[in-house]
Amino acid sequence: MNNQNTAANDATGHTTNAATGSGEHEALLDVFLDDHAEWERWRTWSDETTHAVHESSALRAELVHEPAAADVRWRFAVYESPVGARLWHASASFSTPTEVIGSLLLSLATRAAEYPRMDNFSSDNALREATLPLADAGWTPAADAPGWVRWRSANDDFFLRHDTLADRGTDSPAAWVLSGRNQNRSRWTIAFSATAPPLALTAVAEALADSEARLRQHMATRSSAHCPPQPPVQPAHGRRGR
Repeated sequence: MNNQNTAANDATGHTTNAATGSGEHEALLDVFLDDHAEWERWRTWSDETTHAVHESSALRAELVHEPAAADVRWRFAVYESPVGARLWHASASFSTPTEVIGSLLLSLATRAAEYPRMDNFSSDNALREATLPLADAGWTPAADAPGWVRWRSANDDFFLRHDTLADRGTDSPAAWVLSGRNQNRSRWTIAFSATAPPLALTAVAEALADSEARLRQHMATRSSAHCPPQPPVQPAHGRRGR
């Protein structure tokens, strides 16, 4: 990684046009770095990614500029120290809502000093705390495939899956998978390793519940606009009611 502190609209030609999904993610990173001076913009020599790195070098976020539709858009990682072992990591797909990504970035920024020392899910209480935003939003847990538990939203468009067999003492990938549909009905996911702390999942779960509620409201509004109230049916001509 090379610390070059380049601007978002530099010679690479990457813009922050929020009119597109890609531009929204670029703009999110720009605003985050502008608002948090303790995070620096690092660019790789290939210019394929931009890294947001905390001044401690223990917390990092990576934005992939031009991923394929099914590829990873964001990567996150927390380390013991600048040269220490990776404690946990997460990744998000191309169409993951910026609200969900922003919630994780903000959590990392506001609790940066604590994250490298946080424990992972070591108790049932921690699990309940992490999924409380979903329970409050009316989501319900149920057994899924063997070894998995799934929290489902009311319309089943959004869910959180947990691999209950994942070793909590290792950095195993995708032990927690949160998924939903955006306003274009595209499926997106954000996944956390088994060693992720409850706070990280809570931040994303809150955003996920809010995103699901907004999408439900948006779809209801759009449905009403497409199906305006119809006038009452008039009796057929010449027919008299009895």
